[in-house]
Amino acid sequence: MMGYENNSQDVLFGGMNFDFSTSPPRIYPQKKKIDFGFYCGVCSDSTGNLAFYTNGISIRDTTHNIMLHGDTINPGPIWLNWQYYSFPNGPFCFALPAPGPASHYYFFHMSGVVLPSIGPVTSPFYYTVIDMNANDGLGAVTAKNQVILPAGGDYTTPVAVKHGNGRDWWVITGEVSTPYIYTFLLDPYGVHGPFETEMAFDFPGEEFQSLNAMSPDGCTYVRCDGNNGLHIYNFDRCSGTFGDLRVLPFADPEFFGRSTVFAPDSRHLYVASTRYVTVLDLYAADIAATHDTLAYFDGQASPNQPFTTGFFHPGLAPDGKIYYATTNGTLSLHVIHSPNLPGQSADLQQHGIDLPKFNNGTMCQFPNYRLGRLVGSPCDTLGYSGPGGGGFEHLAYEPPAVSQRSAGGYTLLPPIGKPSGKPRARQPSMMEMALEQLEKQRKEREELEKQELKNQSKN
Repeated sequence: MMGYENNSQDVLFGGMNFDFSTSPPRIYPQKKKIDFGFYCGVCSDSTGNLAFYTNGISIRDTTHNIMLHGDTINPGPIWLNWQYYSFPNGPFCFALPAPGPASHYYFFHMSGVVLPSIGPVTSPFYYTVIDMNANDGLGAVTAKNQVILPAGGDYTTPVAVKHGNGRDWWVITGEVSTPYIYTFLLDPYGVHGPFETEMAFDFPGEEFQSLNAMSPDGCTYVRCDGNNGLHIYNFDRCSGTFGDLRVLPFADPEFFGRSTVFAPDSRHLYVASTRYVTVLDLYAADIAATHDTLAYFDGQASPNQPFTTGFFHPGLAPDGKIYYATTNGTLSLHVIHSPNLPGQSADLQQHGIDLPKFNNGTMCQFPNYRLGRLVGSPCDTLGYSGPGGGGFEHLAYEPPAVSQRSAGGYTLLPPIGKPSGKPRARQPSMMEMALEQLEKQRKEREELEKQELKNQSKN
């Protein structure tokens, strides 16, 4: 789901949906009662039917009204200031099917606060429980804004991955500019954690909160520090532990890693800034040597200047393609058509998707719901298949690398890129960018309202 300014009379504003039940996906307008910015959470059931969605302000049911008890998620001063727009942060949320009661979901969502001495930070981290059997099948919130990490910390973008038993879930985040990773377990008894891991290596200086990634097969976790480089871990889906840390620095201060996203093969990792998209082969013996620039932003605008279409948040879609939102409210998306293929054969097409409505940087993030159990692993004790029948990809078990917790150490890889000698320009945080975008929207809305009043007075 995308789109904003649903009350505007301009045909280029309003809501729109992507429907991946067809190939190519169907993109169609749909007027909604809320607008989307960076914050976007959408949940469908196991058969692909919409269950609920959110822009970080409220949870909406399939009638597009506020779900029963679904008002005021992410409460606080920021919510009060932006309740008629979209929560100015993200994308920091996703829904997970409850391992216990049928038709229940746990919706994980990060909020934001502005600290006097620091500025905007991403916290607290919440979960909200939704019962889709309630309210005649429209759903109801049964537990809201349950704090699992408190306000005041600045937390990294969360990811989720299926437990090796095929039923439960791991949720992973961390704290910016610290060596700490926090892991939570969702099982039939609820949410457990945080379980804390201290990274064996931490870059000096300030960390930039970028979009982190978990590979579709659940075996590789990447924490992206946009200022400095990548932490690449093997992940044990049975124990929830991290091992075989590989550190990949950025050599060029102008190389800025705002986002990471995996190809469906879990091998190719795409690292992008707003100006270019690069790729790494994580299966190679020398990962740094595989670094390849796929595209430099061509400077085009949509529909016209100054609405340029730089690369922003990516998403791996059900059709196996990677889509990039743009850095302004525009009428296009970028797309990588064949991300499993190496180098230029991945076929990155800038502004290759035309949209019927303006999109303001929205790109929902989804875990791999189709990941099944690790067959033959120590935690493959349930024979779990889950809802939806045989739609899960069960993987053969391979013992993970020795845990960093017990072995210690890391591998420092050669840096990617070439040193330019230029100082790094400060990059605005995701919340700062979202606030700026939403402030533009607010001014646009005020201008539209003024114009409508003028038109009415003339009539």
